[in-house]
Amino acid sequence: MGRRYEVDGYTAELDDDFQVVYRSPRGRKLQQTPDRLADSEGVRRLYRLRRALTGHRRHARVQAEAWATAGTRVPMALAESDPVWREALDYADVGRVADPPAPDVDETALIARTYIHPDDHTMTLLLRASFARHWDALVASQEDWTLTDTFATGIRVPGDAELAFPERLMAAHPGREQEALEAAYAFGWSLWGSPLVYKSALDDDLEHLAATAPRFLPAFLDELADMCLKAGGKHKEHATGYFTRARNAEREHHTKPDERWLDARYATFADHGALAIGAVRAYAKELAPRGTVVSPDRLRHFRDVLVRRVHTPHDLYPGMAADLRKVARAAGVNPESEVAALLADIVPKAGLCEGDTDKFWGDALKGKALDLLVELRPETVYDVLRLIPGDANSTEDWLSLLRRSGALALLTGERPGLPAGEAARWLHDCLAGEPTWRVRNDELYDLAVRLAPRLAADAVPVRLPYPAPDRRRAPVLLDLADELLERAVPLADPPPKLGSPGAAHLLVHRRPDPSRLLADPRFARELRSALDAELELEGLPEAGVSYHRHYRPHREAEPNSWRSTPGICRTPMGREVLCAWLNRQRERLRAGLDLNGLVRMLAPFVHIGGVVDELLKDEAVAREFASVDVVALVLADLPTEARRPAIEGLMATMRPEDLIGTRPMPGLRTRIDETLPDLSESQVAQAWKALQTGVNCQEGLRRLVARLSD
Repeated sequence: MGRRYEVDGYTAELDDDFQVVYRSPRGRKLQQTPDRLADSEGVRRLYRLRRALTGHRRHARVQAEAWATAGTRVPMALAESDPVWREALDYADVGRVADPPAPDVDETALIARTYIHPDDHTMTLLLRASFARHWDALVASQEDWTLTDTFATGIRVPGDAELAFPERLMAAHPGREQEALEAAYAFGWSLWGSPLVYKSALDDDLEHLAATAPRFLPAFLDELADMCLKAGGKHKEHATGYFTRARNAEREHHTKPDERWLDARYATFADHGALAIGAVRAYAKELAPRGTVVSPDRLRHFRDVLVRRVHTPHDLYPGMAADLRKVARAAGVNPESEVAALLADIVPKAGLCEGDTDKFWGDALKGKALDLLVELRPETVYDVLRLIPGDANSTEDWLSLLRRSGALALLTGERPGLPAGEAARWLHDCLAGEPTWRVRNDELYDLAVRLAPRLAADAVPVRLPYPAPDRRRAPVLLDLADELLERAVPLADPPPKLGSPGAAHLLVHRRPDPSRLLADPRFARELRSALDAELELEGLPEAGVSYHRHYRPHREAEPNSWRSTPGICRTPMGREVLCAWLNRQRERLRAGLDLNGLVRMLAPFVHIGGVVDELLKDEAVAREFASVDVVALVLADLPTEARRPAIEGLMATMRPEDLIGTRPMPGLRTRIDETLPDLSESQVAQAWKALQTGVNCQEGLRRLVARLSD
């Protein structure tokens, strides 16, 4: 124990573990700081002492372990002068020498300084000779320690050892060592530790430093950046900011750091993903101002920083190639060669055309950079083959990449090297990679036709893309299939019902009469099945449920209805399937229907919409549908018997509406009660649904009959 501080009987002191212990007037140990001691000078001194002693003990243990590993022997006087050193040396089993070494003025030799504190604690520090007197003055004025002894240790600092901060700051400002040390101490640095990484507090201290000692600001910012980088995690983004601010401070105060040191700093932060775009762009501007000549080494270092900074495609930035071209021109080097060299290093890490496609890659690949890249890295042609149209800024840019890289020559067979079947696989991947919202990519269609001779020669069936769980609305390129079949390209078997895409997504725009496709029994069979399934609304819930959720008979169209006549319906097969389906509907009508059956029959007509006007007009069919007695079907569906004239009159007061809820509106409820008295609540709901469904079917039949009629 050291000195005990007391106020009104409450005491504070350091225990042997360097913890501040508080006691009540009765000697009981307290868990919290007593109010009487909270703001006393004695307690503040204890905490300064505790910080010094705990930091000293931590440093001694680390240093002793390093000496033990290196086999370094230390003077006996070190252990005798300080119990902390004695404990650390004993624990690490460091060898000692009894004879003190001769005084050494060599800067690489450490000198021991023993200090004593007013609270009867002793501490021996190992310092470089050139900095010792500055530390003496600081610990005496700020930490209450008094120098009592000094002796040589014979321990030398390794030649490649870097100065720690703030000694590095002192060395960088000869003649201002004491000022630099005091600024560091005020900021939170001492022999026993560094400030904690609390950004808000650090920013306040930096603001004060910028106002009082701006010449030291870049060094402090760099040190904070290193601390945050070492801490990692959430502090990494702070490292990025501090590094950028350090470089800005250098420019503002016209500080010129060593070029090799600065290049190494940029490389280190680039490696750790802590280099902001703004810092890189400012670096390029600083390297190559107007009229300046850049050395080849600085150019090489700058390009290396750009490469190191890219860890993912998101690290690419729009002006990256422009910055490199600017520095390359200042160095008298071909800018496109430098960009090609940059891409040769980046593509294996980030991929070709990944990330900022429309800006970075569009700029980087213009000019001769791509041609030079292919020369530097021949496998680039296969990277291009892995691209799909959506990976480039536009389809035109994608086609340009194919041509300029030589990938198109590989696909067509003009250049050897692509195994049989690879062109077919590539075409499938490109077609399957098209977004489902895009109806047609004519450039890709034309390219597929251009590949037809190669595809036919390979004799490997081409798999066309069809709808899948994640591509429900994907278009099926029947016109392309027809074109390829005409050119003797083998096609893989289509899936059942062509994947059920819906007729609106069966494209025949480029080949309105796909005779080759319809002559192929595989495609003809599945196409017929697909059209039949859609016209029959397969997969929809039964009867009236579909009325509520899918196709309401009084609606002219629903969200999934055909907006126009699908081209496939205009083909001979399409017309044949439509006519066969209409005849089945007539047969069902003649066989007799209940009210829900009528709903189910009208639903497909709502789905196909205007196709009836264009392809199915028939007066005889119109008369058959016009003869449907809807009122009779409603009477059969009511929960009680009723007179036909009364029901007709009630239905005449109603208008077509969606069935929403479980009971009618009050006005309609009154009319139902008057027409059908003594019904229970459930019977009223049943009657209302039958009546409203009948009115809706009357509207649906009226519209259908008008469409079927000439």
